[in-house]
Amino acid sequence: IYTLSLHDALPILVIVADKLSYRVYKIRFASRLVFACRLQDICNACRAYQGQRDDNSSSSRLKQTKQRAMKNYNIILFAIILLSVSCSRGKEELTQGLKYPYDMCQYDDGILISNLGGDSLNYLSSAPTGFVSYYRKGKTKIIIPPNSGLYAPKGIDVSGRFLFVADVNRVSVFDLNDCKKIDEILFPQGDAFVNDVLVAGSTLFVSVTNYNKIYLLNISDPLHIDHGSLLEYIDIPYPSTMKMMGEYLFVASNSFDGTEYDDKIIHIIDDLSNPSIRPIIHEMGDYQGLEFSPNKTRLIFCNHDIKGYIGNIVFENNEYGYDQITDAPGALLNSLLLFDNKLYISDLANSKIYVREIIEFDNFLPIIKGE
Repeated sequence: IYTLSLHDALPILVIVADKLSYRVYKIRFASRLVFACRLQDICNACRAYQGQRDDNSSSSRLKQTKQRAMKNYNIILFAIILLSVSCSRGKEELTQGLKYPYDMCQYDDGILISNLGGDSLNYLSSAPTGFVSYYRKGKTKIIIPPNSGLYAPKGIDVSGRFLFVADVNRVSVFDLNDCKKIDEILFPQGDAFVNDVLVAGSTLFVSVTNYNKIYLLNISDPLHIDHGSLLEYIDIPYPSTMKMMGEYLFVASNSFDGTEYDDKIIHIIDDLSNPSIRPIIHEMGDYQGLEFSPNKTRLIFCNHDIKGYIGNIVFENNEYGYDQITDAPGALLNSLLLFDNKLYISDLANSKIYVREIIEFDNFLPIIKGE
């Protein structure tokens, strides 16, 4: 399973047997090998290796060494069991109540999840198969079921008890007290690919990918939204996910059709009252899903062009790198949410949400906590 060979690791495990004061450090160093074979085989190999090292020693010395290795047999087993537990921590997967999970947002000590639903992945479904799940305290339930007025729900956000959903060519509004649809704001052209929504006080930002625009909508009174308040805000190439930090708005670009465009990057708007865009990452890709690291020193993102990985860029020096999340076939990592000190990562194609612990150092590119 792992690349470190048993031969390379035998000296490490023998040191564990002979030098118990180093066992924690050395076992951690060997964490990429111990699942390569059965526990019995590892311990037998340790004893055999130790015997080979002591071929030139006296028989009494060899006997003592073997006895000492036998006494530490249980210690090795215990250490390997601890490794198994340690390597599995922070690697949870959510699958219950999900079908093509597109986006997530925090709500009432839990996570709301938009699901495209249906029998196949369809961004523009004309059937009301979309639904919304709610994850809280280890359990997921569907709170807005299919046939409730959602077609292909994408970006979601909340304001108080009201849920706003980007859904094909409209923004739908639900009252979470009874999970009923109370309004929908249609885009007049009818062919809009409404991708994401972002609540900022009494204003809703709405990205429309195929129009290359972000719109603003007044939501000061969610029960009586003035549809005429929908206004164009800024032109931006293929806007998808939006994320705000203070007065800065970050916007990912994703064409969703695989077409190569030079401006499919991540942009930042520095001044919301006088908007203009500049790139924060210059590498062309199909970017989707934005989140900030806990201390706000990095932007974490998904890139549909790099399957199974998430990236992060350090604001201080604009250096960026990628961490592998999964090697599942066809993985399409689509949205990110930092919740309860863990990073939740949706896999749109495989109908999963991966949960990972994260680490953060200002000068250290990897952000996902490894083994």
